[in-house]
Amino acid sequence: MADFDPELRVVVSLAREAGAIALAYQTGGADVMQAQDKPDDAGPVTRADTEINALLVAALRAAFPGDAVVAEESADDAAAAADVTRCWYVDPIDGTAEYARGLACWAIQIGLCVGGEPVLGVVYEAGAGRLSWGVCTHDRREAFVLDDGGAATPLHASTRSLAELRLVSSLSHASPKTLEVMQALAIPPERNLQLGSVGVKVGTIARGEADLYVHPRSGTKLWDTCAPWALLRAVGGVITDLWGRPLVYDPRRLGHDNGLVASHGAHHPDILAAIRPLVDRWYRSPHG
Repeated sequence: MADFDPELRVVVSLAREAGAIALAYQTGGADVMQAQDKPDDAGPVTRADTEINALLVAALRAAFPGDAVVAEESADDAAAAADVTRCWYVDPIDGTAEYARGLACWAIQIGLCVGGEPVLGVVYEAGAGRLSWGVCTHDRREAFVLDDGGAATPLHASTRSLAELRLVSSLSHASPKTLEVMQALAIPPERNLQLGSVGVKVGTIARGEADLYVHPRSGTKLWDTCAPWALLRAVGGVITDLWGRPLVYDPRRLGHDNGLVASHGAHHPDILAAIRPLVDRWYRSPHG
């Protein structure tokens, strides 16, 4: 039985090292924080993204030479990972747009999939001083958060009712579809928290601060969701596509083409049913 403690120790240390680099850049002035747009509308990238990407990929390959590593800024390695049982998915800075603006809602994300299932995830919100990790296997489900200067405490999702749902949505990529979701679920504006980074948003659900995150379009990648999914699974939460289908972790197809719904788990089917008319109107059918 794999307990993943050795992997967790390595990855927590790496996340902290990467976070220190990111913070040093973020406080280093505008000249080192300028973001460049990647080709094909793939989002912004900074010098910190590429440096941290290289650090994490090299360290993971050295520590776990039999594993595959797929990272956002070196995604051309994905095809070689297709036939490997254990695959790390790395987002050097999730929420680069917010990071480049000097905000705190971004994260270092390192997740491990075994046989296509996320089993370990570390999400380090270095700007906020918050480190979260989760392990989710058949034999072990646990997740913790450690705030700077504090002790590690177990994570717990909320049990709020459908009438009390708290939404977390995108700060830099707001969509009119989010307002439609809020209307369908009767969520007032004061119960909509806007943040950057998939990992940061999912983290609020794992901590019980929010209950629901809907990404109503394509655009997220496997490295955006692997670590947060392991974290949320460990506390009983759920992530599916907009139609309620499980997310697929296959490096031959890096994108989640059918959107995302992440929730505290208690009312996931009811949430999907409530937004299904919207989803059917937005899209003719899910991609295969």
